[in-house]
Amino acid sequence: MNASEYQQGDIILIRYPLSDKPEKSIIRPVVVVSNETSNSQDKDILVCQITTRLRNNIYSYLLTNENVTFPMPELCEVRCNKIATVRVWDKIILNKISQLTPSALTSLLGKIKTVF
Repeated sequence: MNASEYQQGDIILIRYPLSDKPEKSIIRPVVVVSNETSNSQDKDILVCQITTRLRNNIYSYLLTNENVTFPMPELCEVRCNKIATVRVWDKIILNKISQLTPSALTSLLGKIKTVF
């Protein structure tokens, strides 16, 4: 599997390692935030966590049915200040489940920039 198979704005399910127990992982949705040029350079992609625990803080981006191509099963948000590098290999990424609309992707990237 190659990182260039994933596009900025794709929502994918991954086996996400726990920060306090790296040997364990949970299955969670994430959104790909690195662009195709970056993704084509190696086997890594940058992602932000998606959670159903709504915090509604300055780094939250609410995912509604209007800003995704396929509805999420529950109301959820992107945690824009939780950016991680994921090594692309067939056991960590399970499947693509949706994608942000172009306008939602622009808004999300704007919010991520506020982290820096």
